Amino acid sequence: MAAQSGDPEIAATAGLLHISVDQISLTQSQDAWSRTVRDSVFVSAYPLASWLASSWWRLGHEPLPHQQPGHDWRMAHELGAANHGYVWPRVVFIPDGEAVQVWAAPAASPEQSVQYVQGLDAPRAIPLKAFQQSVHRFIDSVLSRLSAREVADSGLSQLWRFVQDDLADPGACSRRKLEAELGFDPEECPPDVLTAALRWKSEVGDVALSELAPAMSSSGHSPDLTTLSQLAQADGIFGTPSVTSNDVDHLTQGAPWERAVHDARALRRAIGQVTGPMPSHVLHDLLGLSTVSLLDRPFAAGRSPVAVAMPVGPSGLKFVARRRNAVGQRFELARFLGEHLRPSDGGPRWLASTDLSTSRQKYQRAFAAELLCPLDSLLSFLDGDVSTYAIEEASAQFEVSEQVVTNLLLNHGVIQPHWTQHLPYRMAS
Repeated sequence: MAAQSGDPEIAATAGLLHISVDQISLTQSQDAWSRTVRDSVFVSAYPLASWLASSWWRLGHEPLPHQQPGHDWRMAHELGAANHGYVWPRVVFIPDGEAVQVWAAPAASPEQSVQYVQGLDAPRAIPLKAFQQSVHRFIDSVLSRLSAREVADSGLSQLWRFVQDDLADPGACSRRKLEAELGFDPEECPPDVLTAALRWKSEVGDVALSELAPAMSSSGHSPDLTTLSQLAQADGIFGTPSVTSNDVDHLTQGAPWERAVHDARALRRAIGQVTGPMPSHVLHDLLGLSTVSLLDRPFAAGRSPVAVAMPVGPSGLKFVARRRNAVGQRFELARFLGEHLRPSDGGPRWLASTDLSTSRQKYQRAFAAELLCPLDSLLSFLDGDVSTYAIEEASAQFEVSEQVVTNLLLNHGVIQPHWTQHLPYRMAS
């Protein structure tokens, strides 16, 4: 649509923008002057395309920190950072390693000329490849429009060319991904930090480093990953798991929690214990751990943001724990068991347990919950009573936290949340 003012790139790409997910319009808005509601909003596509291109790597590979995210993280993940004087919908994009979680909330401030009236009642997961393809098409369409209007040599075209060059170079692609996981824009990561991280990559494995790097950098630990040296040298508990990935019939499709629940049930069937609480000694035996040695277990120094299990010999593991109470320890060990049983194309690798909400950590938590507290057994125990007292008793019966019981009931729709959470963290109104 025609625009009478602004830089050539801005004026050439003015039009009606419509963003939707699962047929829900995130740009449904009311114009403060015309008082009309429509699914699109009049903006320039250029600043949005420029923001998407500049945030490409972090949108695809930087997970949400465990604590309230800082300004730098938000500028790379909140659509409002496209700015340029426009009122954008309140949308947040959060990658988890497999998909991009899209969060959206209404944004209706009296002082704004545009009021966004619709959000999402829960985040929607868009497969990472599909998300990137959609962004790719949008940026290409903006560049085509600029070319048609003879505004071809723009900052966006140069920036997008850099992204395409990196995507075509496996070495550069690996560096950009690691920079994003550490919380840096392209080429903004200090060289010594990137070098140290790449050095650790060969030891811990790609998968583990993609979990450990963001967990450590976002928790305030040194971005050069010196904490990994401390973990590697720390005392631990040694065990040789009695089960392998081949002992479980894995589900290969579905959400992380769906695959996890399937795999936990498959393991219970394999060991002949389909229902009921999981005794600690059975869990220890599955991991090849001595129950006696666990009583005197060492922990990671201080409040570590991660727990790890490192390969020792052909099939052994050294566990460096961080949970100090018995219930927390059971859940942590069950998480490690789930991670150990996941199919792996590579050789021996570290297993990483963190507080982040990546797809691997979601899988671990769901696996541990179903293994220790099977839903069917839990529902049978509760017998329709989901009161606070009943949940407390179930927690003691299955030796898991009350939060685990509550999350199981919430995730399977047995109980309903008291509120709708539009956004993953507190944001100024």
